[in-house]
Amino acid sequence: MSIPRLAAVAVIFLLTSSFLRAEETCGDLTGQADQTRYELRNVSQHRSPIQIDGYLTLRDDPATNVRVYRVHASARNVSKKKISYWSVGFDGNGSSGPSLNLIQSNDYFFTGDVFAPGETVKMTPCPIRLVLRTAKSPAETGDSTALTASARVEFVQFSDGTIWGDRDTAAKVQLDRSETLRSKIESLRKIYSEQGERAFMDALAEPTAFSCLERIKSLCRNENANSSCARKAIQQLLATAAQQHNLEAN
Repeated sequence: MSIPRLAAVAVIFLLTSSFLRAEETCGDLTGQADQTRYELRNVSQHRSPIQIDGYLTLRDDPATNVRVYRVHASARNVSKKKISYWSVGFDGNGSSGPSLNLIQSNDYFFTGDVFAPGETVKMTPCPIRLVLRTAKSPAETGDSTALTASARVEFVQFSDGTIWGDRDTAAKVQLDRSETLRSKIESLRKIYSEQGERAFMDALAEPTAFSCLERIKSLCRNENANSSCARKAIQQLLATAAQQHNLEAN
């Protein structure tokens, strides 16, 4: 996958933990010492359209009381269909410290792109920092080497509208897309129509969880107060979404 394509992918990281604090930070940890490597075991359901390979690294830092996880994986489309949405879960369980539960979702709905048959993409999300639990006794310290690392394909939607995986996830994906269009994109168009260019640019600058909008900000960063770039990009986004919706409906 090319760099522009990667930039267009809507990537969502969902991190869950029952411990005190979870923090995600980007940085190159390849040179860090005391990292332990665990090969990923693929636990996807039978006939998964995506093959996952790779490994998980773990490093405990007692000085800062954190455990640092990092995923190094690749995904290959082993089906004969183009994929418009896919999500993969990564787990690190069984050691004495905080476990990892990470879901990476990739949605091409607003970009018109696809994950093509036979294509392989790398998945190297930012390192995940989790607070280490303070051990009350030596028996609770445990051994981090007991950790098991696994990856599973959660859900896949093909470009023809068919799906593989949980139908509840399919409904949530559609809801998220509708929410993106309804609550944010359409509201931006209304602000421009009713309040003008300056209000539109101020609203667009507000932080958002929608990567498609963050991409528009990046593409139009040098336009300053001129809204034409952003408005054209939003219009193209809506056109692409409508085309994708028509494909799914057929």
